[in-house]
Amino acid sequence: MSTEPRTRTSMKDMPAEFFLPPESNAALWDETIKLVLGCLAFLLVLGIIVALTQGIVISV
Repeated sequence: MSTEPRTRTSMKDMPAEFFLPPESNAALWDETIKLVLGCLAFLLVLGIIVALTQGIVISV
């Protein structure tokens, strides 16, 4: 593990390749699917937290 203190990385210091979209259409779809699944998982967890803290009972 590094003993050096962490420094903030400015967007100006990042390489231009970091901001480019994936090279192929399949890779773009892969990134899109990962992003959508991540958003849905976040919303599901958030909904569960709200339901538990507000005493909302969901019966199936």
